[in-house]
Amino acid sequence: MKIYNALTRQKEDFVPLHEGKVNMYVCGITAYAPPHLGHLRTYVAFDIIKEYFQNFKGYDVFYVRNITDVGSVVGDTDNGDDKVELRAMEEHLHPLELVDRIIKSMWDSLDAMRCARPNISPRATGHILDIIEAVQNMIERGYAYEVDGDVYCDVTKVKNYGILSGNTLEHLSAGARLDIDDKKHSPFDFVVWKKAKPNSVLKWNSPWGVGYPGWHIECSVMSTKYLGKTFDIHGGGRDLRFPHHENEIAQNYALYGQDPVKFWMHTGMLNASDGTKMSKSKGNFITASDAISQYGAVPLRWFYANGHYGSNMNISSEAIESTTAGLKKIQNFFYSLNTNVGDNYNKALSDILTTLCHRFEDEMDDDFNTPNAITSIYEFIKQANQIIPTHCYNIDNINEIYGYFCKINSVFKCFDFLEVKDINDDKSGKIEMIEQLMHERNIYRQQKDYKNADKIKAKIIDMGAEVIDNKDGTSTFRLK
Repeated sequence: MKIYNALTRQKEDFVPLHEGKVNMYVCGITAYAPPHLGHLRTYVAFDIIKEYFQNFKGYDVFYVRNITDVGSVVGDTDNGDDKVELRAMEEHLHPLELVDRIIKSMWDSLDAMRCARPNISPRATGHILDIIEAVQNMIERGYAYEVDGDVYCDVTKVKNYGILSGNTLEHLSAGARLDIDDKKHSPFDFVVWKKAKPNSVLKWNSPWGVGYPGWHIECSVMSTKYLGKTFDIHGGGRDLRFPHHENEIAQNYALYGQDPVKFWMHTGMLNASDGTKMSKSKGNFITASDAISQYGAVPLRWFYANGHYGSNMNISSEAIESTTAGLKKIQNFFYSLNTNVGDNYNKALSDILTTLCHRFEDEMDDDFNTPNAITSIYEFIKQANQIIPTHCYNIDNINEIYGYFCKINSVFKCFDFLEVKDINDDKSGKIEMIEQLMHERNIYRQQKDYKNADKIKAKIIDMGAEVIDNKDGTSTFRLK
């Protein structure tokens, strides 16, 4: 199994630090505004990764995704206003009341998207004492300094600053136009503890006065608190690579003398249909709840799955409709599979399924290549459809196919139609009765006796099934 490691810029064999266990941290939302389509893209991607690790590779996954409820400032600078405080003031709310509303919105959206909840979702405000201790340790080790209540990380002391993003101090200095800050030793030093303004609500006592933590130190503290000084995977959107993730590495070098993460993984950006980045200022920003209402949670999740996690994606109604058509193709395959069952086991169909198993897992083992893995599903269906109309397969074939697709669905979570299978439990003989009625209806249709064909169709509908007339003249049904 290979994963692209953003730290080394190449695919590497994945070997967990602890046998049979994967520890994974993903940067979560800043709880000042509802989650948006880009958040959904990242969290669906890592949900797919988590489920594949767990259900196909047999790993015990411990997944941590934080919630930033203080410390992220407007413009991601050292001198801006805290985003949560500013938004709460605009909406005449207590900051933590706003945070609770945003967190509820996040869970509502991610539950709808069928993302399994992380093992832990730590909030920055719940780890202030841990953060103060870490900042104090950085100062004692010579990697941070205090000026007038603000504490900065001294990046000139950090080994290999820029190792993740390529933004070394030399690169940053070349041609840079910087605002001079007399407090800082270097213009690239960043805040780890910020002096609070007099009207701030979110503030705590510290050895350096009343203040609150910087954004970057929060993730260093929370990730290592729950996953250890070194863990397997750290994920997030590609836009977090610099400065956020680069500064996390700097802090961990300062605290522990080592990079905290074996594999850094980043999801690509989600763009509007014209390829431009979504943003509020451009008017093409869509909240998660609005997107789910507009597109539907399952079509949206399937759309995300059809793109590689590391690639940029352009989203539009047309793009989602295109991928949803593929989902319907898989759905129709299972309806046909249920209605054309025969008596004899088909070894050829079993062999086709075995090929799918190998191809699907080979693609997923290659840096979670979901587009190619999904292509292998369509190729299986194309070949299997040549066998289905002949009724030359039996219930054992069906159970094999259902079993593997249920396993695939534990990763993608989009195949609701798998739940219609009840052949083994059909004590009433309903399916056999419907199949007989379908046969009679087809005879009437061939004779162009549409009046009697429609009467039989009505009976089938009354029995709780939907009749599907295909373009090639064949008919199938599905249980509602």
